[in-house]
Amino acid sequence: MSNILNQQQLDLAEQLKELVKVGVGGKFKDTSDYTAKIQEELEFEEAMLQGGIDRFNKTIKEAIAKGQESTTLHGLVLQQKYITKLSLLIHGDIKIMETGGAGNRLTAMKLLCQCLPEMAFKDKKLKEEVNIWDTCSLIVLKNVIDGISNETTMNKLAIKIGTGLMMEARITMFKDQAKDKYNQVNKWLVDKNIPQTKNRYDYKRKVWTYMMNKNDLVFNDWGKEGRLHLGVKMIEYLSKLGLIKHQNRKLNKFKTITYVEATRKIIDEIRNFNIKNEALQPKYLPMLMPPRKWEYNPFVGGYYGRKHNYENKPEDIKEIK
Repeated sequence: MSNILNQQQLDLAEQLKELVKVGVGGKFKDTSDYTAKIQEELEFEEAMLQGGIDRFNKTIKEAIAKGQESTTLHGLVLQQKYITKLSLLIHGDIKIMETGGAGNRLTAMKLLCQCLPEMAFKDKKLKEEVNIWDTCSLIVLKNVIDGISNETTMNKLAIKIGTGLMMEARITMFKDQAKDKYNQVNKWLVDKNIPQTKNRYDYKRKVWTYMMNKNDLVFNDWGKEGRLHLGVKMIEYLSKLGLIKHQNRKLNKFKTITYVEATRKIIDEIRNFNIKNEALQPKYLPMLMPPRKWEYNPFVGGYYGRKHNYENKPEDIKEIK
């Protein structure tokens, strides 16, 4: 028994010796050992921050390469920022069209009304709520933001937007005509049921198309011209909002192509947003040193580094109580 107690005392003494080296309990904090340990901890924390930044930037690059920039953090913020503004522009022009003052430029907007469910109308007239257009606005913004970091032709983007809106119109009709079947499909298409190896948007589109065809949904196709005109009108709205711009480029003597790209304001906004947010999710790992105590000051405690982009010197941190 005495041998066991002696061994435990020796082990405890060895542990206390190691703890004293790193300054636990406030002892010997001015020793070179403690300073070296702080320096090692600071370098470790900086590596955690840089790991989070690298992961953040990698996620953005992969999303851009896949044409899914709308799923990034800045893409989601842009959608939240512009969705109500776009809905206001759409609602204003639809109201003009209802009064007969649309003219030739708004004829494509008639197709957009097919995207609205029956509850959006009262006595065969459109309700005054602007948010009834939010789903359409979200579809437009997602398609534009997916390629906002790369330039694309006006026709290609317009048809892409028009196709997305036409798909929404088909799904809306499916919901109104076969609500039980619609609810069954909608319940199935939750994220946990989508195969991880699939592109979630393409997978959902294919499932909806299959189920609508299976249930013999009769829908009048808008045609390429209708989708193009509607898409161009949506691009015009986003140009008014300052999100994108378009310009003509002469390829040769007989051919000129119109390209769509992000405005300088939006490019700078995305860049500044990512710089501010890239360090907010570091790769948290176990500390090398015992965590600093949280005493009265909510900004001093836990990790030793004070903040990102700040020169953390062991000599300064050692003096912080």
